[in-house]
Amino acid sequence: MQIPHILQLRTERRISHAFLMAVATFPKPFIITDAAINIRPTLEDKRDIVQNAIDLMHMIKEDKQVRVAVLSAVETVTSAIPTTLDAALSKMADRGQITNAIVDGLLAFDNAISLFAAEAKGI
Repeated sequence: MQIPHILQLRTERRISHAFLMAVATFPKPFIITDAAINIRPTLEDKRDIVQNAIDLMHMIKEDKQVRVAVLSAVETVTSAIPTTLDAALSKMADRGQITNAIVDGLLAFDNAISLFAAEAKGI
């Protein structure tokens, strides 16, 4: 069955999942994105996923600077861990291919949410 054109979900960007988390012990809400929708996203797909999350956060917190952490298991690029190649997303933001946020990474999750953890690792 085809969905009528007016009801279609597709836009110019790839569809993605976003989960807004508010943790009592953490001062700011954050979004975990695309835990289940895109199985093997390309770098271009990931750009869309990041931009979708940025746009969502701006809708929720209009007056705040949005920050994006590009996560991986380690903080340095290695061909042994394919997700480390996502560091290119930070450069894409520097060049205006991702907009309206500060994009940084590679970061492990602890470094993304804890200044103490980042400083302990020299980040």
